[in-house]
Amino acid sequence: MSTLGYFLTLTGCALATYLTRMPALALSGRFRLPVWLMRLMNYVGPAVLAALIAPSIFAPEGTLELNPLINYGLPAAAVTVVLSLVTKKSLLAILAGMATVFLFSLIM
Repeated sequence: MSTLGYFLTLTGCALATYLTRMPALALSGRFRLPVWLMRLMNYVGPAVLAALIAPSIFAPEGTLELNPLINYGLPAAAVTVVLSLVTKKSLLAILAGMATVFLFSLIM
């Protein structure tokens, strides 16, 4: 692709992003969202994060793999979730999950 092509693609993406977000930002101070909708908005972040992470844990090669001896992501995810819930320390939980994948890859 030429330099002009890259520039036009980047400009188009920027314009599309701006035009889809600007109306909501411009109108955000004029309307008050209902309480029930604000409560539901609290779940958007975790839902998006789960949607991004779940396929890489349960189907790392594109097909469902639930054998923890083959799919090291399963025990690592379990360790990460349990440690995160118990200690409430994200960095510790992430490092423990990484260590679990590393140890499984050495052992298996």
